[in-house]
Amino acid sequence: MFNTIIKTSLISLVFNLSITSLNFFFGLYFLQITRSAFIFGTLTIIGPLVSLLLTPIMTRIVDTVAHKKILLTAQIVSLVFLLAYWVVVSDHLDVGTLVYVYILMIIIRVSEELFIVTLKASTTQLVEKHKYQRLNASVQSATSVANILGPIVGGLAFSLLTLPFFVFLIIILVGVSILSTSTLKLDPLHRIAATGKNSFLLVIKFIKGRPEILSLVIIAMFINLFASAITIGLPVLVINQLSLSKLVYSFLESLTSVAMVVGGIILTIHTIKDNLKIMYQSMFYFTIIIILFGFPELITHSDLIIIGLLGGLVVAFGLIVVFANTAMTTYLQMEVPENKQGGVYSIINAVSQLFVPLGGLCYGLLFDHFESYQVFISSGFLALVIIIGLLLLTKKRIIKRI
Repeated sequence: MFNTIIKTSLISLVFNLSITSLNFFFGLYFLQITRSAFIFGTLTIIGPLVSLLLTPIMTRIVDTVAHKKILLTAQIVSLVFLLAYWVVVSDHLDVGTLVYVYILMIIIRVSEELFIVTLKASTTQLVEKHKYQRLNASVQSATSVANILGPIVGGLAFSLLTLPFFVFLIIILVGVSILSTSTLKLDPLHRIAATGKNSFLLVIKFIKGRPEILSLVIIAMFINLFASAITIGLPVLVINQLSLSKLVYSFLESLTSVAMVVGGIILTIHTIKDNLKIMYQSMFYFTIIIILFGFPELITHSDLIIIGLLGGLVVAFGLIVVFANTAMTTYLQMEVPENKQGGVYSIINAVSQLFVPLGGLCYGLLFDHFESYQVFISSGFLALVIIIGLLLLTKKRIIKRI
């Protein structure tokens, strides 16, 4: 069982790292060629848009097809298109070949999204029920590491390697991921029983009939929106308003990533007894953290104290995100029928990812026109009102458990 958890986490790490670093590499390449921040930004928004558009199709696939087949197919499709790009286009990267990059990244993003949703829905086949949280936390740590290393690897590759050679390395990594996935032991039989009995509308109906699950979907949406207050506001606060160095900002940003990895490791050891309770408590603390981000510049002028306060807040933010994500995933795996898990995860992933660029756009405008402490404090209170409202709209039995 322990080997399954480690193997699954490593597969997630390798595949996600490959896609993240490749996307960052292409973004830098076309930023250099076109000098357009818009082109760079469009490569980052492909994933959320594709996820939203293909949610009904992914729901059908994940809930009716054998999971191992989906996991392998998603990676093999990525491998085939990477090979085609490597052979045909990669030696002639310029503005004229931009369309090929978009096609490649769309295909890979679709494959990645299908892979992520299917892997989450496969937890019930990979480990026993009391091991769900350990597997989720381990995969969460692996994903966090991939998100940390992806831009670093992509940036270094951009500086040191040619495009064809880097694409070739990504092809090797994806190949390793495919071979590792082929060794996972998944039960293909239970998928057959679900065939023809599900649809996207049925999953929507199921979510609407479970107010606590509906509230989690809405929370996933808003947490990505309000998290942008921190991801967009932190560099504005540190560099522009407090006039601290970029090194300080990099240090604080790295603390968030390290906290997320450490949080995942903690949850592989410590078992959460009530996932729903932890989820709502995490959201409450999340709103408090946003509010507190508005105070360091108001209460002191000491750079050292401000850095210390911000450091504590970003660590708390990273831990909260990991605890909330792990608790939500584990709760859904225990409460949602297996033949509907793919649909539920697809919907949550789609709506939450869509609100990342929307949050970035909204908070970019807000921080341009208001002081950072005003944005942080008002956002935190607004988020708190939303969380309390969701609690009041769910069943009394949930409120009693909190």
